[in-house]
Amino acid sequence: MTTATADSKTPKKLTPMMEQYRSVQKTLPPGTILFFRLGDFYEMFFEDALRASEILNITLTGREAGEAGRVPMCGIPFHSSTAYIKTLIENNLKVAICEQIGDPKAKGLVERKVTRIISPATYLEDESKGKDFEYMAALSRDGKECAIAFLELSTGEFLVRKVPAERMASELMLLAPREVILSKTDEEDQALMDFVRSALNATVTVYEDWVFGAEEGERLLQEKFRLAAKQSISFCDQPLALSSAGAVLYYLRDHLHASLDHVQMPALLESNEFMVLDRQTQRSLELVAAFSGEKGGPTLLSTIDQTLTSMGARTLYQWVTHPLLTVRPVEERQQAVCELTGETSALNGFRGLIKGVKDIERTLSRLNYGVANARDLVNLALFLKRVPEIRRSLSVLKSDLIKSRLNDVVECPDLLSKIEKTIVEEPPLSIRDGGIIREGVSAELDELRDISANGKRWILDFQKREIERTGIKSLRMKYSQVFGYTIEISKSNLHLVPEDYIRRQTLANAERFIVPELKTWDEKISGAQDKIKALEYQLFNELREEILGSLNVLQAMARAIGVLDCLGSLAMAAVQKSWIKPHVVETGELLIEGGRHPVVEVMLPAGKFVENDVFLDAAENQLVVLTGPNMAGKSTYIRQTALIVLLAQIGSFVPAKSARIGLVDRIFTRIGASDDLARGESTFMVEMVETAHILQKATHRSLLILDEVGRGTSTFDGVSIAWAICEYLSQGMVKPRTMFATHYHELTQLEDHFAGIKNYNITVRETKDGIMFLRKVVRGGSDRSYGIHVARLAGIPQAVTERAEKILKVLESENTEATRIIEGKKENVERAQKEKREPTLFDFANENHPVLEEIKKLSLDGMTPLQALNKLSELKERLSIK
Repeated sequence: MTTATADSKTPKKLTPMMEQYRSVQKTLPPGTILFFRLGDFYEMFFEDALRASEILNITLTGREAGEAGRVPMCGIPFHSSTAYIKTLIENNLKVAICEQIGDPKAKGLVERKVTRIISPATYLEDESKGKDFEYMAALSRDGKECAIAFLELSTGEFLVRKVPAERMASELMLLAPREVILSKTDEEDQALMDFVRSALNATVTVYEDWVFGAEEGERLLQEKFRLAAKQSISFCDQPLALSSAGAVLYYLRDHLHASLDHVQMPALLESNEFMVLDRQTQRSLELVAAFSGEKGGPTLLSTIDQTLTSMGARTLYQWVTHPLLTVRPVEERQQAVCELTGETSALNGFRGLIKGVKDIERTLSRLNYGVANARDLVNLALFLKRVPEIRRSLSVLKSDLIKSRLNDVVECPDLLSKIEKTIVEEPPLSIRDGGIIREGVSAELDELRDISANGKRWILDFQKREIERTGIKSLRMKYSQVFGYTIEISKSNLHLVPEDYIRRQTLANAERFIVPELKTWDEKISGAQDKIKALEYQLFNELREEILGSLNVLQAMARAIGVLDCLGSLAMAAVQKSWIKPHVVETGELLIEGGRHPVVEVMLPAGKFVENDVFLDAAENQLVVLTGPNMAGKSTYIRQTALIVLLAQIGSFVPAKSARIGLVDRIFTRIGASDDLARGESTFMVEMVETAHILQKATHRSLLILDEVGRGTSTFDGVSIAWAICEYLSQGMVKPRTMFATHYHELTQLEDHFAGIKNYNITVRETKDGIMFLRKVVRGGSDRSYGIHVARLAGIPQAVTERAEKILKVLESENTEATRIIEGKKENVERAQKEKREPTLFDFANENHPVLEEIKKLSLDGMTPLQALNKLSELKERLSIK
């Protein structure tokens, strides 16, 4: 066995620059690649080089690092770093920019400093960013509640929302943050970490617990927004909100090291302002993402999104994911949409004017952070130039919402004039290489340009003279950053070089020379060019500061255009799809005549979607039991009801002939079956957990959309559970409006026993070739599933379907104990009829059975729905009902 020597344990000494790299690297958060400025390149070393070279597909080389020998190295030109940074960020990495802040020509090690850490949610330079939000979110929890502070850095929108702990995941799914900021304590919650990294695919940043202290949050908020007293913070008395908002500000200070005046004062979103949409509802209704997870799949958002600006698209996303809970703001939006649908010339004129307008919110953020370019200013000027016409196009409209937003769209003639007179029409991308400032803006700049232009003419004349003087026809003037202008002579002509030529550089096939006269002009030209670049950059920054003086006004304009664009999108959808204005009320009815599914309808030929009515209320029509065969359209019908309600509560028109929508506080859905194998949960367990959540959280104002609840277990178990759930929903204290789609035709008996339950079915027509789906919902229950017919339509071999029909006849003829219990046939039922009363479930059991005695002793009022389901499962085992 070899014994390690003392020398092997001693770290090998690195060169001063490599030591500097390592010392900076140690200060960075995990998952960060260090871009280390060396001249005109950003270099990476050690493990950073190995990782970055593979992701960026660039050459991996090496560099001597002292006693450690040769270490891995790769690099990229600093002036073209944007694309490389974007690629690393797309791989959920961060990039730390370490710049040279000392004089690179001075002796010794150049001083360097990290000027910025770029992360997925803080990358402001990317002009190709789409319409989507790119939030960073900080979480603060106390067991029962959670505060989520979320900031969209590219727009400055900063909000805080408090939710019950169990709703945290649903809220995060809606936000879809690119980065999540957690405390050390929360890092230990493995389930949370897995959710953030897998479900959200977000980057995680972890800070010590003290960063999440309420007092620290209060201090950071007062410092950032220059508040004299904590009472200026709208949530100053809410520790969790202070904690999460403070963590976001700490993160910004830690990563960006620059002014962030565009970040707005955080506002607290009250939970009673918006409808709650849990994860299951978001997914099953396909609000903003397809159920399959396929990108670009049809969703409610994609169906109604006809916005023309990024600001409008983000506003529409917010409205779809946060439906309103009070009538007045809904009616304000409806009034605006209604007026726009009636004034199509104004609508089309406005939309024509905002088409092509760039993302003003993100432009302002880039300007504030100092990463904007001259093209951003040209785009801003284009928008400001259209403002007077935008105001005129909508001036005929009278709705309160449009008028209030139009008041925020103000003309800025002085600012527009300054931009147009300062910046050239088609500026280059870089703001440090000149060519962005117009002539006449600065006398000093014009003079320097004249010197530079004359100098270049002199260089060409000088080259012509030297060719004539020396007789060397291949003589050329060359320029380099190190030597400036030189005379290049090929080696074959060196014998013709005059004596006054002074050698400056030797190349493989040529040598370069200067003469005193050339050196003098070189200093003039080079000096002028350097001064031009510096002066243009200075003038650009002066204009930038002048624009930022109107930051608040411009941000308000951008938000107003977002709302107006969003309203215009809803109006276009209403006109093109023939949607109507719903009547939204505080009462509990839900009446829809000729309703259509907004997403499915557009996927069918015009006029092919079958309209259906809905009649729900809080009394006689509180729960609908919907029966019918597979593929008949039950799921489409119940989902379209939920989507029509949601559209109404965002202020949109809806696909129907008429609609009266009683406000809904929550939409709950239990649709489809899926195993959660990662957690060891079966289809049925997932179904029961989700159903238990619904039963516990629903209120009398909720809308429940339940599809095939109970099908994940045996038939009799499933029927029993489905029956019990319907009883609970219709006879309990809450009584939410409910649509219950099922294949269990036994449930149609519920209407005969319980007030508030009504049967509906989706009609089919039997033909000699099978069945035809009519897609029409009518009153009454269905007594057949037509499952074998559907199997035949699906292509199941004829031999299989014929055998299935024979087996079905045998099963239907069987009169087993379990069948009699469900069908309500036996002596107990007959006795109940003789006693002139309705039979109950207790009539279907042996009166002397111990299980019946135990059931009689149960205190149902003291049990939760989940406990009741567990007890039912236990009793079933004891009865050995299979």
